[in-house]
Amino acid sequence: MKNKLINLALFQLGWLVCVLGGNVYAVVFTLLALSLHQWLIVDNNREWTLIGAIVLCGCLWDIAMVQFGVIRFTSTLPVGIPLWLACLWLLFATTFMHSLLWMRRYLWLAAIMAAVLGPMSYWFGANLTDAELRLPVIASLAIMAAGWAVLFPCGIYYAAYLRQKSDSIALESR
Repeated sequence: MKNKLINLALFQLGWLVCVLGGNVYAVVFTLLALSLHQWLIVDNNREWTLIGAIVLCGCLWDIAMVQFGVIRFTSTLPVGIPLWLACLWLLFATTFMHSLLWMRRYLWLAAIMAAVLGPMSYWFGANLTDAELRLPVIASLAIMAAGWAVLFPCGIYYAAYLRQKSDSIALESR
């Protein structure tokens, strides 16, 4: 339980650092948080596969939202999103196999919560950064909600699959 709380706290603190601190602070905090995550929390190196997949999907989702004019950032990487947002995806991805894994039994709830909380995070972030919702707010949030309602439960499902696969391998090796 302690590790799950540490995991959740690192993400929540990381959200603030990434959104309020910008690129430099985001990179420094993310490197520190990932080091702590590996040292204190990771019990299975398959988790890094999950983290990579979630970061890739999340960044591609954000790039698509930029390309389709849902959101705009003034300071971006060459691909269209800011470095602090990519760092935020890294930090968020660390929660799937730990503090958020309980949702594997309630994928319907994961979809609903993601459809509400995901867009809220963008809306709050847009009010605190150089991000701008380009469509009417309701339209932007509805598009984000649809994406989050699909992507988040898929990530939780993949985390549960990797956890189960790791547990099966551990049992076989005994």
